[in-house]
Amino acid sequence: MGYAALHIRKPKGNDSGTTAHIERKVNPENADAERSHLNRELIEFPDGVDNRTEAIQHRIETAGITRKISHVQVRALQVMMTGTPEDMQRIQKEGRLDDWCKDNIEWMQSTFGKENVVSAVLHMDEKTPHIHGTVVPIVTGENRKAREKKKKDEPGKRKYRKKTTDTVRLCADDVMTRKNLELFQDTYAEKMAKYGLRRGIRGCDARHISKQEFNRDLAIKKNKLEKEVENVEAILQDKQQEVSATEQKLVRLDKSIRKEELKSKTVDTAIKVVEKVGSLVYDSKGKEYQKQIRQLSDSLVLKEQTIVSLRTKLENAHEDYRKQIGKKDAEIKAKDNEIAVRAFVFPFHDVFARMFDFLYKIGIKGETLRKLFKFEPVRLSGKLYSNEFRRDYSAENATARLDFRPTEKRLDFLIDDKTHVQWFREKHRQNMPEWEKKLEQKREEPKGMKLG
Repeated sequence: MGYAALHIRKPKGNDSGTTAHIERKVNPENADAERSHLNRELIEFPDGVDNRTEAIQHRIETAGITRKISHVQVRALQVMMTGTPEDMQRIQKEGRLDDWCKDNIEWMQSTFGKENVVSAVLHMDEKTPHIHGTVVPIVTGENRKAREKKKKDEPGKRKYRKKTTDTVRLCADDVMTRKNLELFQDTYAEKMAKYGLRRGIRGCDARHISKQEFNRDLAIKKNKLEKEVENVEAILQDKQQEVSATEQKLVRLDKSIRKEELKSKTVDTAIKVVEKVGSLVYDSKGKEYQKQIRQLSDSLVLKEQTIVSLRTKLENAHEDYRKQIGKKDAEIKAKDNEIAVRAFVFPFHDVFARMFDFLYKIGIKGETLRKLFKFEPVRLSGKLYSNEFRRDYSAENATARLDFRPTEKRLDFLIDDKTHVQWFREKHRQNMPEWEKKLEQKREEPKGMKLG
């Protein structure tokens, strides 16, 4: 079962860039222009409204807002809805994509109000089908900050009559509260459950990376891979030079053998001539001729032995050459395979390597480390080192495991179902004096809201 993905953003400044992307006034690098005709708007615009930008303005003008809208106010929330790529492709193959779109629109309208959902565009020209929804954050009732301030007012304190605050307002902050964001994730996951999609891990610190960050990481990986290819090419050149030198040695050895064979033939001819002369002419020099024949015969035997030795050396050299060539070919093939495999699983290789180094540095080794990478839960008792606080913290019978999410290319180390960052910080706070805890709490108070 895959995950349902819901991202809600408050765009800063002019929202025209988002409109250009959604309506394909510009062509993104990751989009297939030949499939752009499959994209479609799922919300019908009011009469006289032709696009998303006009729909946002039309809702603001017709909502009954009496207060002046500041130029820095957020006029529209960006809502992106999709799922795990494999599950979205499965939903499309099963012919359920239209039903999925319909349920997404129903969830948006029931969550934010039907009139506030002014646009929803289905994109089919990218790798994973997804919907870009646009919500104008129209709310009614008293301002959230005013309500909180009223709760803090001292009992018996004199109250002054103020203007009514139960009016229609444009306020993204009242929509994007922490409680609401968690509720949005829960209700959206419930709506998507029938498509085999579930809610993400509650409290997970994973974040949605921007296109610029993705392209930057991709460029870094590409450069690393190109450097590895350059190293392999350098190794190939070195091996080719070694092969060329070996071939030259073999050529010189062949010339030496041919020269020795020629000398041997000359000696053999001389012996035959002497024997013939000795048989035709017998005089007092016969013994001298016989001595010369023996010397020539010994020389011939020596030359033949030299030839045999040289031939053996030549065969051995050829055999060594073939072995070297085979070995170098195997090394080159293995390196090519390694590069191909690393190029295919590159993100996972880096993720697991970094996690191994991290676990080793904080003090997890041996059998415990092996079980963790088999994705088995383990019990931890002892000291764990925090690089953030540069000290050891005690773990007493804590449960630890690795959480691997390949679709997000993420590997987390969890201790008692908390990320290692959360666990170390809680340990750190337990050892802090009260005054420092209060100071730390004040410093960590959230200034903005994120998805739950």
